[in-house]
Amino acid sequence: MTDSTITLDAIDRAYALKDRNLPSKLYKFRAINDFSVSNFENDTVWLCSADKYNDPYECATTWSVQDVLREHTKSNINNLIAHAKLEEHLSPAELAVVHAADDPMMELTKLLIGRHEDISPVKRDEMITALIDVSNRISADNIPRMNCLIQRGMKICSFSSRLDSVVMWGHYADSHSGFVMEYDVTTWPPGDIRRRILHPVIYRQRLFDATKYHLQAIGKKDFNNLFGAIAAIHKSPDWSYENEWRFVIPMGESFSDQNYPMPTPSAIYMGSRISANDRGIIMRIAERKGIPVSEMSLSPFEFCLIPNLIGEALHA
Repeated sequence: MTDSTITLDAIDRAYALKDRNLPSKLYKFRAINDFSVSNFENDTVWLCSADKYNDPYECATTWSVQDVLREHTKSNINNLIAHAKLEEHLSPAELAVVHAADDPMMELTKLLIGRHEDISPVKRDEMITALIDVSNRISADNIPRMNCLIQRGMKICSFSSRLDSVVMWGHYADSHSGFVMEYDVTTWPPGDIRRRILHPVIYRQRLFDATKYHLQAIGKKDFNNLFGAIAAIHKSPDWSYENEWRFVIPMGESFSDQNYPMPTPSAIYMGSRISANDRGIIMRIAERKGIPVSEMSLSPFEFCLIPNLIGEALHA
């Protein structure tokens, strides 16, 4: 077993650890439009592919092109030699050297070019370097293609663990004229699938490195097929103000974006700039559902938003 192999027991222990550290409340920031009002009325949230998000680095991975290419060559060197009929051109001793090399393709290239006595050592080295460079660049082109595939197949819905962020209200609640749906995670029972698919976002400067997962897949070894979901919870520190938790579901590219069922919100918060008309829309739905509503106001002393409860919990 390699260090990148993941067992079912390890997965269960990781999920149990995460479950013990879920936030008590989640907040979904929304502008007020037909889609968000429908989500509020019908107790749903919108799941969409990661490529619809405003971060082009969603689900982005990187890997060592050299390491993966070298391991792939070692795993397939026999097929390569047979397909190219290299046994006709290389001696058994030379083939043994190729098989024993840490980088069989490099060794094979040197042997084949070295057979041309009219090529000087300097020119030979230049040719080898050029071939390796082309091979690496072709392999590196696979990185953005793989990332696009992961983005299209990963369904995500984002939440924040923080209600009073001035920036979040500005960016995701229509410049403070929208609303926020609060979900009480403590009421989600053990075994609720929403607890399982909810993940914290990890903010790091470097892209998620999937090298060991690709190496593990070569030669039909055990494969950690969770690496796409792991990539989906890595984002740049530039986004850390969002304090994000997200649903991550690797549904595949064939599944369309869709609404996802949620419990009824535990509370509703309206922005400090909400219009009278939109205020009426939100209040009527909340009253029908018996959900407490607060309206955010600006602190006169600091950069801080304050929720002000509008009466008691509204009842139908």
